[in-house]
Amino acid sequence: MEAGVEKKTAISPKSKKRPRRKREVPPTEVGDIEDISFSKDETLQIRASLLEWYDKNQRDLPWRTMSGGLDERDKRGYAVWVSEVMLQQTRVSTVIDYFKRWMNKWPTLHHLAQASLEEVNEMWAGLGYYRRVRFLLQGAKEVVEGGGRFPETVSDLRKIKGIGEYTAGAIASIAFRKAVPVVDGNVVRVISRLKTISANPKDAATVKSFWKLAGQLVDPCRPGDFNQALMELGATLCSLSNPGCAACPISAQCHVLSLSGENELVHVTDYPTKVVKAKQRHEFSAVSVVEILNCQETMGPQSSSKYILVKRPNKGLLAGLWEFPSVLLEKEADLTSRRKAVDNYLQSSFNLDLKESARIVSRENIGECVHVFSHIRLKMYVELLVLHAKGNRSIDYKRQDKESITWKYVDNENLGNMGLTSGVRKVYTMVQKHKQTEQSTIPGRRRKTAVRR
Repeated sequence: MEAGVEKKTAISPKSKKRPRRKREVPPTEVGDIEDISFSKDETLQIRASLLEWYDKNQRDLPWRTMSGGLDERDKRGYAVWVSEVMLQQTRVSTVIDYFKRWMNKWPTLHHLAQASLEEVNEMWAGLGYYRRVRFLLQGAKEVVEGGGRFPETVSDLRKIKGIGEYTAGAIASIAFRKAVPVVDGNVVRVISRLKTISANPKDAATVKSFWKLAGQLVDPCRPGDFNQALMELGATLCSLSNPGCAACPISAQCHVLSLSGENELVHVTDYPTKVVKAKQRHEFSAVSVVEILNCQETMGPQSSSKYILVKRPNKGLLAGLWEFPSVLLEKEADLTSRRKAVDNYLQSSFNLDLKESARIVSRENIGECVHVFSHIRLKMYVELLVLHAKGNRSIDYKRQDKESITWKYVDNENLGNMGLTSGVRKVYTMVQKHKQTEQSTIPGRRRKTAVRR
């Protein structure tokens, strides 16, 4: 949930809707944002109403039901940390199963600290934003190396790799009952509507003011519950485009709702101010799914066919994850250009000599697919390159320069069970569907005639 709105369908009762007119005046703002504050009466009313609503309506989530006893303080802090990192930019419904599997494999911080990056990447596959899990692992190792005692305060939590202001506030308040605020996209939306704040919510000064206002509201007796209630309200009733104001427990304190009843040009959904997102960068890549028939690197009779997977560098996008051999292209390219780029990559990176090491059985253009990252729109051109090892020799890849590449053979069964990223999974699914279609349309033939170069 940090740095973004929880991706959850709004839960709101049916209410009367009036036709929306084009706004001709800017939304009303109550004074300078630095001068805005909640009165004592407002604060007490919001706390009481919101906590009462939360006690009745909170969702049953696994990280909320873990014991909070003193003997399990470290486990509680660890569980909140894992859940909050997973919830960043990810739907709650998606996180639940991931969280359960994670806690079953690494129930404590000490268990996680002993894991490898490859293991946590496998477990994380499909959640995206893999930088989060690298920091989570690194942070766990830091805590254990520092004595193993889980930090309780925001200042101490901020010293851990990957823990920012939001995550520190969430752990401190939820796990250790520290009266500190948390601010995510849901909290920004609720507060901006309560106080009709139309300032740019991404501006540094505005963000600082939201933290100040959230700090005024947080309940000193139940800080963790209050913070979760505020986020829960933003994720459900006080949604981005379909707010359920009629059922909102703090609608009496909502200034924008009051104004919308007096001025038809003012709408609750005008807040917070919409910020134009930066345009995504368009990138293109040629992906070659290389399958080796009669591979001698076998582990049994079912391992005669293998795929080649390459490990990405340990820094940068999707660091340390496995993918099919691929080449970034400068722009959209035709089939001939793509194959030339792939051939150069295989030759320069692995010293792969198709004439000496293998013969091409088939080389087929499978199609295209698009994978979207937060800042990149990647278009992948996918091909299936089937090679046959000559004689009894295996295809031996040897990098010629000093920069090493980590790669491995994976058979079809193990590949299907690997924790692949969603982008790699898309490519693999395309290949599997292609094979199934080919086998069903050409009885008695497993492949098309080889495409020779």
